[in-house]
Amino acid sequence: MSTGAGTGPGDDDDVPTMECQVCEMDVPAGAFCGYCGDHLESDRRRGPRWLRQDTFGAAPNESVLLPAIASSLFPHLPQRSRTPFRVGLALVLVGLVGFAFLKIPPALITVAALGLPLLFVLYVSESAVYRDMSVWSMVLAATLAAALGVGWVLLTGEMVARAYGVPMAAGLAIHHVLREGVLIPAGGMILMLVPTVVVRLLRPKSRESLDGFVIGALSALMFSAAATLTRLAPQFATGLLAHNRPLKGLLVEAIISGLTIPLTAAVAGGMIGIALWFKGQTGNPHEHPGRIRAALYALAILVVLVHVGVAVTDIVGMEQLRMLIVHVVMTAVVLVMLRISLQLALIHEAHDPVEQDEPLLCVHCEHVVPDMAFCPACGVATRASSRASREERRESRPVRQVATEGS
Repeated sequence: MSTGAGTGPGDDDDVPTMECQVCEMDVPAGAFCGYCGDHLESDRRRGPRWLRQDTFGAAPNESVLLPAIASSLFPHLPQRSRTPFRVGLALVLVGLVGFAFLKIPPALITVAALGLPLLFVLYVSESAVYRDMSVWSMVLAATLAAALGVGWVLLTGEMVARAYGVPMAAGLAIHHVLREGVLIPAGGMILMLVPTVVVRLLRPKSRESLDGFVIGALSALMFSAAATLTRLAPQFATGLLAHNRPLKGLLVEAIISGLTIPLTAAVAGGMIGIALWFKGQTGNPHEHPGRIRAALYALAILVVLVHVGVAVTDIVGMEQLRMLIVHVVMTAVVLVMLRISLQLALIHEAHDPVEQDEPLLCVHCEHVVPDMAFCPACGVATRASSRASREERRESRPVRQVATEGS
């Protein structure tokens, strides 16, 4: 019978090494440096080295500049695990369009308000992120965000009623108030970020950037869901069908309320969370954590301004389809900005202790590689997986088997 023995770090078939031209460290030979994540090949790749734009740190087969929703909104998951969530996103879109064609406002509002938040909660469960962080902090953030969303819409709805004599039962047409400026969407955005700031001020034990992303995105989605349900709740009283409402208006409202607004809100909240949770590397002369942190805050503030600015399209009398195009384009833009933020955080934040002589299974490319900050084979950041996933794989490390003589 054939027998096998595990190979150790002192065996003759150790992984060969080479020097990384960026961090000047001897690293396992491969496509990427296990310490800094840069390409080890001699040919120059597109874009600046500090961004590594051709290989996204959470999805190594994608460019950083690709506005892909699944890998941006669900960064903890490997490629194969994102497929059900892509299907879920498609079902949300189908539901929005389908109920708009059928002219069923109650079902349309329900899908628009709860579709993306439900997917995100399932993502938190599937990725085991909830095991990395205090559950009560996530519950606190979600509950506080929902309460603020309801309260803000009720407050601004009363302002509309007083200003225009519109009864609350007729609907909360927030965009009318925007004729006085952008104070209402700006105020809503500030309130939407409050739960993330509160959780950060409570000094959570976790300081990984993706944990901050989860708190920020979850808070923003819960705020958006609560605000949407409260603002559109009067339409539930109008009956099951809305035969008199134009189809184009329903379609535009469905896609904006159910996709573009929740997505941009999640991006803005998530990027604030990334900036607040970011903890840069220390003791590395090649790293400048202060600059990276400043860039993360600048990107987050820019996205917040974009989210507020898009609301102006509701007050300038823009044609509905043109307004929808503006929302869709700006959603793609902020998704790219989120990916840049995620990439900067994953590449430049403090990493787990490197155990170069220990094997680890990469859940993205499914290669057994040295346990380092980045996979030498595909370049994915090790911290793109949840801490629970990393700990499980380190507790049951793969063992390379070789045949003995005479087998």
